[in-house]
Amino acid sequence: MEPMNSGPLELRRVAPQELIVRDLSYPLDDSRCILAHLTETEDDLVEVVWLQGISLPSVYLSAGEVLDDIRRHRSADQRSRRPDEIPHLPPFNTRGHRPQVA
Repeated sequence: MEPMNSGPLELRRVAPQELIVRDLSYPLDDSRCILAHLTETEDDLVEVVWLQGISLPSVYLSAGEVLDDIRRHRSADQRSRRPDEIPHLPPFNTRGHRPQVA
């Protein structure tokens, strides 16, 4: 699975009981911009169809909770990445100088 982008999110109503969650870092004509399709049920729940390989629950109490869960998921993905490698220099020799690097 490709890592999720970390752009800002938008919750957009597309029909009376339907919303989508968009990643605003992608243009509208890019299919990766739509992260989820939400349907508000008669039971005052929100059913979610996840797109882009996202594995999160399919039922929530509100659309706001869906956005919160996506943000938590994204931050967990970023924390689980291998840290950026830090370049290292050779240690100082006994005279306090670094050896020449070829």
